[in-house]
Amino acid sequence: MMHLFFDPDLHADTSMLSEEEAHHAVHVLRLQAGDRIGLLNGRGARASAEIVTIDKKQCRVRIIGLEQGPPERSGTIHLAVAPTKQMERFEWCVEKCTEIGVDRITPLLTFRTERSRIRKDRLERIAIAAMKQSQRSWSPTMDDPMDIAALLRQARPSQRYFGWCTGDHQALTALRRPGDVLLLIGPEGDFTAEEADLLRTNGSAAVSLGRARLRTETAAVVGCTLLNMV
Repeated sequence: MMHLFFDPDLHADTSMLSEEEAHHAVHVLRLQAGDRIGLLNGRGARASAEIVTIDKKQCRVRIIGLEQGPPERSGTIHLAVAPTKQMERFEWCVEKCTEIGVDRITPLLTFRTERSRIRKDRLERIAIAAMKQSQRSWSPTMDDPMDIAALLRQARPSQRYFGWCTGDHQALTALRRPGDVLLLIGPEGDFTAEEADLLRTNGSAAVSLGRARLRTETAAVVGCTLLNMV
């Protein structure tokens, strides 16, 4: 199995790996000129390539074959998840949801969200690493943090659900249909009643992810898994 590297610009006969990817190839994997590798752009394109020249900081490759793969699902999965107080938990969530399969992740700001600032560039790197590790060809789009009102002002899929622990809800698996879907996962302490009313008013259905009360990051992973299975 070839080692995979991220290259967002798969369109020419030759390519130069980024400094970070070149470091991994040269200093971690100890690859040499003539070795074959795989390239991913995170948007479904996958290429086979051969290392042409290599030094301490640079790695130039020649593209041998390039193909554009189809979308992984018949509909897109958009997760809007409240960032957790401990950032490593949210990073774990991004990693695992990328491995399972997700198209877009929005850090969601709610009344009870405990963290409003994130490092988007770090989350994107975590998602890219998870894409490569899981042998996927797609990496999720990572949004800047936004609140519920801003999210609802955007064009939204017809299927919109939010996890709800305290009010009336139905099982996600009973409501989910093929097609694009948006799932909102609230913070520790859940959405407020006012937020739940706002979501319902805008056509979002309250759903349950099971009998247990889950941590925010666990709920996101379970929801992502259920959406992929259905």
